[in-house]
Amino acid sequence: MPQFISIGETMVSFVPTEQLSLSYGPSLRMRIAGAESNTAIALQRLGVSTAFVSRVGDDTLGQYVLRMIRAEGVDTSDVCVDRENPTGLMIKEIHANQETRVYYYRNGSAAAHMTKCDIPEQKLAEADILHLTGITPVLSESCKELTYATMEQAMKHKTGISFDPNIRRKLWKQEDYRPLMQDLIRKTTYLFLGMEEAEYIYGTSDINTLGDKLYHSGNMKCVVFKDGSRGAWCYDGDRILQILPENAICVDPIGAGDAFNAGFLYGILHNYSYSESGKIGAICGARAIETSGDIEGLIYEEELLESQNNVSPICR
Repeated sequence: MPQFISIGETMVSFVPTEQLSLSYGPSLRMRIAGAESNTAIALQRLGVSTAFVSRVGDDTLGQYVLRMIRAEGVDTSDVCVDRENPTGLMIKEIHANQETRVYYYRNGSAAAHMTKCDIPEQKLAEADILHLTGITPVLSESCKELTYATMEQAMKHKTGISFDPNIRRKLWKQEDYRPLMQDLIRKTTYLFLGMEEAEYIYGTSDINTLGDKLYHSGNMKCVVFKDGSRGAWCYDGDRILQILPENAICVDPIGAGDAFNAGFLYGILHNYSYSESGKIGAICGARAIETSGDIEGLIYEEELLESQNNVSPICR
């Protein structure tokens, strides 16, 4: 049985081969994109057994998504192939100044039709950590029901719940999902919260005030505040630990947060301290942004150990 389960949508992502506006018609490269599958793949590469739950369309793009995730060793046996709805798409545009624009074509996608019937209860009962994001519950009403039902099952079986709001304003449109995010956070064990997200959801990014409030709100064991290139902070109910960033040359920032989350959870699953887990998260996040693509820069456990020991591999 997997130690880690994530649930969400993985789309096919089309990325220009050049840093040009899409209006100039650059060639496009096909990849996969999805915060939840990114995290599962990152942990699988670090040697953790993982499973991914989702829906894809009964189309060639859905086959591509499944093939890419399976190739990483992630258990996809609970990914449903939907005969009526298509696989979601996104197009990414990266400009010379590293500004990234994303265009979604996911309304009515197969994953948006997930329901609580998709929950693999036996696997969830035996897993150590369930990972969810704030993306899934805003895809549709049935996805919101799925998110709540999965959290309830996890709490019933004492499975830890990892949650990253991962706010996508384009998905929110005119809706205010802040109360929903706050409610889901109250059910969370390990929270990964961006500083801008904290400000938007709670009206403050003061770590001392917010950390204490969130920690004592319910099921929480630690709150990780992520601040990009400035590093992160971890609040464990007693103290605030600073997590220093690792040096990196940024090629593509997309996916860094998922890699950080995976590294931190790797530490949790190996009973490391929050300080050690944060260090691992920083290493994973830094290495991820040095390569173009959501998963291409995710490191393997051997590379992590080399980074921890400051060992440079010899290539012949």
